Amino acid sequence: MSSTKINILLTGATGYIGGSILTSLLQHPNASNFQITALIRGGDNERINKLKSLNVTPLIGSNESFEIIEKAARESHVVIHTSNSADDLPSTKAIISGLNKRTNETGKPVIYIHTSGTGVLTEDVRGKKGSDIIYNDLNPDQINALPDQQPHRDVDLVIIKSADANPLLKSVIVFPPLIYGIGSGPFNQTTIQLPLLIRAALKRHKAEMIGPGEATWNNVHIADLADAFILLFDQLVAAYGPDAKSNVQPSSYLTTGREGYYFAENGRHTWRQLSEKIAEVLLKKGVTKSAEVTSFPDDEVEDNLWGKESWYAVGSQSNSKADRLRKLGWKPHQRSLFDSVEEQVDALINEKKH
Repeated sequence: MSSTKINILLTGATGYIGGSILTSLLQHPNASNFQITALIRGGDNERINKLKSLNVTPLIGSNESFEIIEKAARESHVVIHTSNSADDLPSTKAIISGLNKRTNETGKPVIYIHTSGTGVLTEDVRGKKGSDIIYNDLNPDQINALPDQQPHRDVDLVIIKSADANPLLKSVIVFPPLIYGIGSGPFNQTTIQLPLLIRAALKRHKAEMIGPGEATWNNVHIADLADAFILLFDQLVAAYGPDAKSNVQPSSYLTTGREGYYFAENGRHTWRQLSEKIAEVLLKKGVTKSAEVTSFPDDEVEDNLWGKESWYAVGSQSNSKADRLRKLGWKPHQRSLFDSVEEQVDALINEKKH
């Protein structure tokens, strides 16, 4: 690992994914050589002061702050983008613009780790069983053949085309599936999809699903996902960072640009299986009187879950295989999605009390 100071720009440090990555960076064996800048909205002095206490430099701005982000990226060896990154074009373009300016000035590679999501693979099946397609990141041609209209794809394409145009822009795109587990970040520690179903069940006193619940998704524990980001960070810095050795070849699996796709799954579930586990836990806790799982009436889905995003978030199908990360040495080992449901239920019940 580098002995030179490594400038890292992290977006989403106050969020679930970004916060967990921040904690992992701060606990990194080489953390004393990291100079971490975190993009954060102004007006929250408590969070700003907390970041300062962690020896992280707060950068006041938002995803719309083009000049601020561009300048920070220009001054960074590594950018890790997690703040609404899957769908936010302005911030992505600002990062790329800054990194391109850096390569023009230095003639040296820069590293861009972008967070997308396996929503890009989704089939809108409304709980019904979808196709048998499983996307594998060792087959980038399969991913590159996705329709441009798929969720997140517009942002992913900007990154890929930018890397095509600038060989010194070493970009990788990480695609988390459903993420579960309590985050390790200093602020938001709660995920999205699993709590959507639990909160609806607590409110309606029964566990429900969209349609028959036959559609499948992959899942990953937040700690295993943070490990994946750190593994990629370490190997990219070794290959392209300020102290990279020109005579050392990176692994052939450490691909970037048009082939730099990294799924991050460690399990698969149907939505029915997940709702059944929620029902089992709520019955055990005396919140409900039955472990029966029923389907949401179609006209009640959006009001009780996540608006129009509900069908996509907990009713679509998305199947992937994270072979590339495993080839690089990723070893996910945290408890399963089903074994984490009770922990999340307890956290949300406790949240309601406060």
